[in-house]
Amino acid sequence: MNVPTRLVAFAAILGLAFCGAALAGAAIDPTDDEDVAADAGHGGGGSRGGDDSAAAGAGAHGDKGGAEPAAAEGAQGGEHASMGVALSGLAVSLDGFTLEADQTSFTGDGPKRFSFRIVDDRGRVIRDEYELESERELHLVVVRRDTAIYEHVHPSRGEDGTWSVDLALREPGAYRAFADFQIDGKKRALATDLFVGGDFQPNPLPEPKLVGEVDGYSVRVNSSQPLQAGQERTLTFLIRRAGKQVVDLQRYLGARGHLVALREGDLGYLHVHPTEGVGGNAVAFEATFPTAGRYRLFFQFKIGGDVRTVAYTLEVPR
Repeated sequence: MNVPTRLVAFAAILGLAFCGAALAGAAIDPTDDEDVAADAGHGGGGSRGGDDSAAAGAGAHGDKGGAEPAAAEGAQGGEHASMGVALSGLAVSLDGFTLEADQTSFTGDGPKRFSFRIVDDRGRVIRDEYELESERELHLVVVRRDTAIYEHVHPSRGEDGTWSVDLALREPGAYRAFADFQIDGKKRALATDLFVGGDFQPNPLPEPKLVGEVDGYSVRVNSSQPLQAGQERTLTFLIRRAGKQVVDLQRYLGARGHLVALREGDLGYLHVHPTEGVGGNAVAFEATFPTAGRYRLFFQFKIGGDVRTVAYTLEVPR
């Protein structure tokens, strides 16, 4: 083969190699990324409860008493309409935000001062970016890992961005603290574990029941349809006292009631508001439980200036 012919053949081979490399490169998208969403609803309360409340579950629908107002199917509550499918509160960091606590281990019988900050991915302390949600910039929910003790409080924020609050935490054990806030229209819940020294004997999760009791009030939970994982359902809480419907239910933090749901095991966090347009002694929530299993619910309502908490166990089938 003469020299010109060899040069032409060599150029053809280079051209084929270049085209093959270009096609292979086009098949790989360097911008592929995994979209991780973990939104959380919000709500409020300042009471500690759950240790003496009766547990309740739902899978039944309708109130056998027949006298209670039922939640309207498809009630619209704006931003209060649904807790969403995603669970949050499973990590100390999310979306470039991190919860940094000054202290996570405590001893003694008195109140425990808990201080923390929310920092961004550059280590900058968040101060003024918080948006009001249920009349507060941040809600703090603290629950013992066996769900027998529950606190929902509202820390104060210092000029340096540090949040501080006195927690009861009088009993030993491991607790989960959820900092629930909203920035740029997105709700987030970051969480860390807290520890109180002493002899800790965990309580078993109570069995499901339909009615919870607190301070002479009887609160029944109904579901609009049988519960199913991943399917939205209306949960309605019907409040009675001495067998009669209550008529003096007060708004608390801008709502008629508040609900927190925690998944058994990892304490995956759902925090919701009631739907609007449901009156009388009924408080309704649009709820979607993302996975099958048992959830611990903490329902809060306000009457006579006092916030009360009723705890339930809910069984959600596949």
